[in-house]
Amino acid sequence: MKSNSLLASCLMGALLTSGAAFAQQKGAAPAKGPGPKSQDEAKAVNAVIQAQAQPPDEMIKAVDELVSKYADTAYKSFALELEAEAWQKKGDNAKAIVYGEQALQADPKNYDADNLLANVTAATTRETDLDKEEKLTRADKYAHDALDTLQKDGKPALFANLTDEQWNRTKTTAEAMAYQALGTVALSRKKTDDAIADFQKGIELNPDPVLMIRAGRALRAAKKPDEAITYFEKVMSSDAPAQIKSIAQADRVRAVQAKGGPAPAPPAAPPAAK
Repeated sequence: MKSNSLLASCLMGALLTSGAAFAQQKGAAPAKGPGPKSQDEAKAVNAVIQAQAQPPDEMIKAVDELVSKYADTAYKSFALELEAEAWQKKGDNAKAIVYGEQALQADPKNYDADNLLANVTAATTRETDLDKEEKLTRADKYAHDALDTLQKDGKPALFANLTDEQWNRTKTTAEAMAYQALGTVALSRKKTDDAIADFQKGIELNPDPVLMIRAGRALRAAKKPDEAITYFEKVMSSDAPAQIKSIAQADRVRAVQAKGGPAPAPPAAPPAAK
C-alpha cells in the first residue's frame, strides 16, 4: 500500500513554515488551511514528516508522541494513517487496520485511510475465512467511500496549498488505489471480468506497475494470456524496481506456458543512452 504521504508531507512542510504557528513573525504570510497551534506542536508535526524517511518504528514513535501531546491537532488523522502504513511495513496488518480505523474516526473523509483499510482487508482475506464475505464487504465499502470523498468533496482543507495540478495528481493516484482494492475484492469473489475492469480503471488513472501485474493475473485467470502478456511486458520494459520486474517476468512465463508453448526469451532491454 502506497499513499500520497510524500506529496502531503511537502504541503505540511509549507504549512509549518508559513502557517499559523509562525504568523506572528514580522512579514509572515498566513497559510491557507489549518496549521499547528504552537511552536511545540509544529516541532511534533515536523518530527512526523521527518520520520517518513526513517524505519517504521521511528514513524510509530513520532505519531504516538504527536497525538498523545496534541490530541486536537489538525494533523491527527493524517498522522494516524501514516502510523497505519508503518505497521503495514512491519508486517503487522492487524495493527495497520487498528490505526487506519483510528484515522477514520478522527476524520471520516480521510481517503488515504479508507484506501489502506480497503487494500489491507482485501489482500488479507482468505478463501477459508469463515467471515470472508463480511471482510470483502467492508473492503468494498472502504474503497467506495474513498472514491466518493475524492469525487464529491474536492480538495481537503489540509491540502489547501496544493496547486490544482498537484491536487489532480494526488486525486488520481488515490482513485487508482481504490480501484486496486475493488479489483482484489472482485477476484476473491470469483468475478474475474469485474476485477479486470477495476484494475484497468486504476491503470488509466495511474499506470502503476503493481496494478499492471494485478491486471495481467486477472486476465490470465480469465484465460486471456495474450492480453496478460502485454501487461507483464509493459512492466518489464518500465523503470519499475528490479524485484517488480522479476515478478512480471515470472508471470509472463506462466502466461506464455498457459498458451501451450515454451516460454520465449523476454523482450530485449532498450539500448543505453550515450
